[in-house]
Order: sequence, then C-alpha cells, then structure tokens
Amino acid sequence: MKKNLLRSIGIIGTLSMLAGCTTPGSSPILEEIKLPNNGSPAKISNESVLLSKDVQTLMIEKTELSDISDEQRACLSNASIALLNRISKDDKGNVLISPYSINTALGMTELGAGNETLKQMEETVNGGLSRSEFETIMYRLREETVSDDQVKWNTANSLWLKDDGRWALRDEFLTETVSYYDPEIYKAPFNDQTLKDINSWVSNETDKKITQILDKIDPRAVLYLVNATAFEAEWETMYEEDDIFEGRTFTNADNSSSEVTMLTSTENRYFTLGKGEGFIKPYKGGRFAYVAILPEEGMGTDEYLEDLAASKEDFSKAVREADYESVIVHLPEYSMDYDVKLHEVYKNMGMDIPFDENKADFHDMITSTAGEPYNVWIGRILHKTHIEVDRKGTKAAAATVVEMNIKCQSIEVVEEPKIIVLDRPFVYAIVETETGIPFFIGCQNTMSN
Repeated sequence: MKKNLLRSIGIIGTLSMLAGCTTPGSSPILEEIKLPNNGSPAKISNESVLLSKDVQTLMIEKTELSDISDEQRACLSNASIALLNRISKDDKGNVLISPYSINTALGMTELGAGNETLKQMEETVNGGLSRSEFETIMYRLREETVSDDQVKWNTANSLWLKDDGRWALRDEFLTETVSYYDPEIYKAPFNDQTLKDINSWVSNETDKKITQILDKIDPRAVLYLVNATAFEAEWETMYEEDDIFEGRTFTNADNSSSEVTMLTSTENRYFTLGKGEGFIKPYKGGRFAYVAILPEEGMGTDEYLEDLAASKEDFSKAVREADYESVIVHLPEYSMDYDVKLHEVYKNMGMDIPFDENKADFHDMITSTAGEPYNVWIGRILHKTHIEVDRKGTKAAAATVVEMNIKCQSIEVVEEPKIIVLDRPFVYAIVETETGIPFFIGCQNTMSN
C-alpha cells in the first residue's frame, strides 16, 4: 500500500545526509501522507524528517510462494509454534502474536547482525534458515500478499534514526533493508515528540487498532526498527441469522464459565495435528484462512503447544494437506488485545547474545560519524496485537518495535460429521493458504462476559 509513497509525495533530503541536516530551505511535507482507510493526515511532526530511499537496490529474483520448500515452511512454522509455546509458559491468559510482524522487524535487524549474534538469530527467529533464505521468503510474502484485492491488507516498515549528528546507517545495511522491506526512513531528535510520532505512525498504519507501541524513548536508543501490519477480511461464506446462537457457554482455562455468541457452520477442510483436531475456514478470495485447533479433552493449550513444539510436527504442512472432509464448527465471537516484551522471551529461548551490550555484533548496521567507540545491541523488542472475530469476518493488527541501544557512559539509566465446538480453550491462526505459514497465531483461554 505504501510501496511507492516516498517517491510519489516528493522526497526531502538524501540518505547521505542521515547524520546531518536536511537540504537548506526544504521542509517535510508529511501532512500530505494519507491514512489507508479514513483519509486523515498522518500526525507526524516536522521534527521527524522523512528521508529519501533513493539508493541502489538489489536485484531480487522474482519467484512465487510455491517456490518456498516444505523444509523452509516447516522452519518458519516451527519457530512460530516455539515462540508461542515459550510465551504461553509464562502467560496463562489469552495470547496472540503475529509471526509475520515479528519476523519483519527482526528480519530488518538481522541485516545488521554478524558472527554469533547472527547465528543465534538465525537459529531462534528464522527456525534454522539462513539470513538469505529468510529475507527472500519475507520479501515474497510481502510482495504476494499485498496484491490481494479480496482482503484489506496493509504492512509497512519504518526506521527511526537518532538525529544528533553522531550516527549514520551503513550503506550496505540501507541497500538490503530498502530492497527487502521498503521502509520509510526518519531522522528524529528522540524526545517526547519522537515518542508521539512513532506511536502515531503505528496507529496510522494499523487503522488505529494499535495506538501505542512505545511507552518511552530509552536514553541509549539510537535506532528503532518498526513494523505495523493490519488485516481485515470477510468470511468466504457469510453466516445467516439461523447460524448465530446467543447465550452459549464457554468454559475458561480456570474452569469458570463465560457467556458467548456461537457461530455455527459446516466447513470442508479438517485435519489433526498432535493431540488436537482442527478446521480451516477461508476468507474471501481464498488467499487467507482462519484456522482453529481444539486440543483433546482435558488438555490445556499450554500443554498442547509444549507437546507440539517438542515434536516439531509441521503446522504449515497440516494446513496445506488438510483433508477435504465436512466438519461442523461452532466458533465463538471474540476480541482481544495483547502485548508482550519479546526481548525477555527470546532470552529465555537461548537467544541472549543480541541483547548483550558486550557480546552483540551489529557493526553492519550503524557507524559513528565522529569515530567514537561504541557498542550496539538490542535493548527491547515490543510487540502488540489486536483481533476481532465475529459473524462478518476478522480484523487483526500487529506492531513490532526493535530498539537498538548504544552505550553512553554519561547517562544514568533506570531499568523496566466431525464436530468441533470451541467452547473451551483453543489455538487459532490466520494463515496464508498456499504456504500454510501463520501470519497471526494465538490461544484463546478465556472469554470476557
């Protein structure tokens, strides 16, 4: 949606000025940027200067999603399940993450990583895929899915560089990031106004589903890498009035009960995965689908995910190869918001070097214009999601921010037929149907009355 935006609104400045000032007499014309849905101007101040992306880009071979191998799909799906499983160990409530948003933000970050830092990210984030494989797949997913006119789909990326004249983005990092992820690039003073600007940018790109992703600007922060994703689709087959049942009961994970509205339908794709059975419910156009998995009786979603992560059964393969078999589905209407500090989660998964100020290697990302000694590492990874599932379809949004920090000694920092009735905790996802790769995945353990 925003692919050619920078070139179409009039570019200000050049990338060679990233560590300096804007062109004399030029001024940002960010007020011309329109929101994807309601046409209101983006609320980004003139302090955050939008820069040109006119760099030499890579020639990326045009391939199809079908060219992604089964092994590559399995790697990405297994990484998503492993991440959801790790989060669920510590959070017994409702959980929802967007692997697509997370992978995009961390994919940009990987382009500046080297040595053991990169190896840990490849193993944990990429599921074992090399950086080149991972970036190519993420590029394909972005290019293919944004062209679908049957769903409202927006994905946008941005880089926010601290504007104090001391730092610049390395040329190779810029070339690769622009080639694979097409981000908007800003210089900003990293003050309270920058905080508002980043949050406004995310709010704009998620159709105001996520209005705040950052709570503060860390004094050590020098770069923010941000992804925002929004999804809205109607069911391929709409529910009739006779399919909607009010006042039904959902048994929560703590054995309490909630009253819900159940939507009943007959779907034609059924599968089993581990100790659970699931169905696929397509959205208009068939490019995306809703998937839900009900663990066997007596098994919670946390136990189910742990078993699935341990066995490394291929989620994406189960989705792609689901049987054409009728299944009666009772789906509750629900909505939720979720946020998680992924830096803590990834540390618990063994990916610790990228967060270690003494060991992290991101020398390929940022350079000092004054030749000062510095060390770059990931300070925080913040992730927020939103979802609404009802009789019309699904609305979902996600945002991910990766905060890159630089050591600064002068600042003191303070730390912070078959029948599936989804009437008890279940796992669900929004998937791209050709690959089976989950763009959103979560578990619904409780319903609010």
